[in-house]
Amino acid sequence: MRAVDSTATAIGDDGWVEAVIPTESTEHACGELLRLGIDVEVVAPAELRRSMADTVGELARAYGSSVPLNL
Repeated sequence: MRAVDSTATAIGDDGWVEAVIPTESTEHACGELLRLGIDVEVVAPAELRRSMADTVGELARAYGSSVPLNL
């Protein structure tokens, strides 16, 4: 939480912020960030963004969604 507080920068007028957070591993970060649902978007690193997209795609298939993900 301290990392978010110390690096958060407002982006636009819609309440979004950009922050840099330290992570233990891609897998750990993916699991933790997925808890935030649609209230988070990973923009970097690319490996973590791909992991998030892959996991969300698997979840969509598991729940029968045929909506294509444009990530």
